[in-house]
Amino acid sequence: MTAEENEIPEWLTAEEDYDPPEDRDNFITKTMLKLIGVLSSAREDGKIRAQGASPAVKIIYILYFIVLTALCTNAFFLYCMLALCLARYCFLPAKKLGRILRSGITAALLSMLILLPAVFLGQPSTMLTVSLKVFLSVSMLTFLSVTTPWNRLTGALRIFRVPNIFIFTFDITLKYIVILGDMCVNMLTAMKLRSVGRNRDKSRSLSGVLGSVFLRSREMAEEMYGAMQCRGFEGEYYSMRKNLFAGRDVLYIFLMAAVTAGFLFLETAA
Repeated sequence: MTAEENEIPEWLTAEEDYDPPEDRDNFITKTMLKLIGVLSSAREDGKIRAQGASPAVKIIYILYFIVLTALCTNAFFLYCMLALCLARYCFLPAKKLGRILRSGITAALLSMLILLPAVFLGQPSTMLTVSLKVFLSVSMLTFLSVTTPWNRLTGALRIFRVPNIFIFTFDITLKYIVILGDMCVNMLTAMKLRSVGRNRDKSRSLSGVLGSVFLRSREMAEEMYGAMQCRGFEGEYYSMRKNLFAGRDVLYIFLMAAVTAGFLFLETAA
């Protein structure tokens, strides 16, 4: 070999001074944080321990109280319901209490904003009454979700003769929100770590992530269908608990009767 062939090419000895332009990844970061927040809430819901009445009784009395709250025309009854609900919320942990109050206050403020013209039309009491009803309804529904595991709720739906297809769809959706959400977070993290320089077409990258998740969801659906066929699943849900009602439910039944009596007395007195 000649001396010229043994020499290192000049382009190998040149220093690399590539300086990639800075790019903003706020969109990816915000998307990841939002997904992580949704996933953390879903995981917390899966770890909830049942509190209070049985899920079936809890669904009945909460929906019943919401109907009474919507039908009442006496402000004193609303104040009594507010005091009763707040007294019950005080026995919850601070994290659950904060979640209930945030959801209720947010819904109440939104309703006040919508009904703000009623103040200028000389009906401020209408805005306050409707906002209070919205707060009570939303807070009671949030109370149901933070004190009852989702699998207990789906099991309680069988008592109300809810179709199996609805329970199945609801149950599988909650499970796969966590699974596919984890997949999205991992893919977004990988895309962020591999991004060098400026990406002028972020929507294309995000659409690739969503497309990959969609294809993976189809594969998982086919795998789940095959597993259900192998296990002989026929679409019928059976409850593992023999007694769907407990002894403590009697207290809540008496509470429903007392609230009904108070509602009728105040409505007739008005």
